[in-house]
Order: sequence, then C-alpha cells, then structure tokens
Amino acid sequence: MSAYLWAKSLHVIFMVTWFAGLFYLPRLFVYHAETRDEAGNERFKIMERKLFWGIMTPGAVITAAFGIWMIAMHPQAYAAGWMHFKLLLVVLLIGYHIWCGVLVQQFREDANRHSHQWYRWFNEIPVFMLVGIVVLVISRQVMPGLIAMGVVLGIFVVFALMQRMKA
Repeated sequence: MSAYLWAKSLHVIFMVTWFAGLFYLPRLFVYHAETRDEAGNERFKIMERKLFWGIMTPGAVITAAFGIWMIAMHPQAYAAGWMHFKLLLVVLLIGYHIWCGVLVQQFREDANRHSHQWYRWFNEIPVFMLVGIVVLVISRQVMPGLIAMGVVLGIFVVFALMQRMKA
C-alpha cells in the first residue's frame, strides 16, 4: 500500500476517534450540569479531563497531522473549492474542540454557566461538521455538502418544533 493510502487510512481512523470524543464529551456535560452530589461532580471532572486530553486532543492532532501530510503529498488537491470548504469546517471544528476544552476547565473550577438543555444543543454542533465533511470528501463538490448540512439543520429544526409542541 502506498504512503498516501496509509496516511489516508490513519487520517480516517483518528478522525473517528476525535469525533467519538466530540460527540461524547458534550453528552457528559449534559449529565454533569444535572449532577447535584459532590461524588458525581468529581467523577464527571475526571471523565471529562481524561476524554479531552487522552482521546479527543490526540485524535485531533493526529488527524490534522495526517491531513497535512496528505496535502503535502498531493498539493493539487488543495486547489479544489470543496477542499477549501472542508478545511473551513475543520477550522470551525478545531474551534469547537477548543471551546470544549474551555468548558472542561469551567466544570473543573465549578464555574459552569450553562444548563443541561444548553449542552444538549451544543452537543449537536459537530453533527453538521461531520455531515458536511463526509459529503464534501465523497462528492468532491461544495453544493452537495451545503445541501446535506441544510437537510440536517432542517431535521433539527423539525425535531425542536416537535419538542416545543409537546411541552
């Protein structure tokens, strides 16, 4: 197997690792925000710290490293419009990752300022990024990526309206 295919395989493997953390950490925040006992509070702090520093951050760094390596091996791919949009989504995802780190720190300091409902919505942000990135990589076109992200947004809006009507 070529070096490029090894890089691509490892890029995808560590991207899955990174996203596992991006999906799970905000879910921990939901439960942590609801916790009222000290033992539970301390347990969540440990889980969040280990997930952020032990799984998510290494996954993000290694994903980026293999992505950069692939671009270095095929710089012409960087010229494509879909790649620029994908990299924009990756930059936004890195911002979300950093925001998660800030929230881990706030929980660690018992300085959380958000409700469990806020974290439920916050938890959905990486879904848009994942959908957009995957569709962009598969289709190699910007419009299908935008359409897919719009469809997911529409589904979330419908779901939110249904939840509101039930309340």
